[in-house]
Amino acid sequence: MNRFLLLTALLIYYAIWLLLPVLELDGKLRAFPLPSIYAVFLPIALLIIGFTIVGSFLGMMLLLDSKEYST
Repeated sequence: MNRFLLLTALLIYYAIWLLLPVLELDGKLRAFPLPSIYAVFLPIALLIIGFTIVGSFLGMMLLLDSKEYST
């Protein structure tokens, strides 16, 4: 139950952060210290980093597995 409330609060915070430029409140509220453009670019950067790490791990596993079968 606590996890659900935490995730709901984070979703509401993120949605409000994204809507600040639409409501012309960007930079006026202290609860949102970063400009709302970061609300777009931070998840994109995290996804790229995550996919790179997972892809590198899977690539290394495939290379190590193919070396075992070739010898």
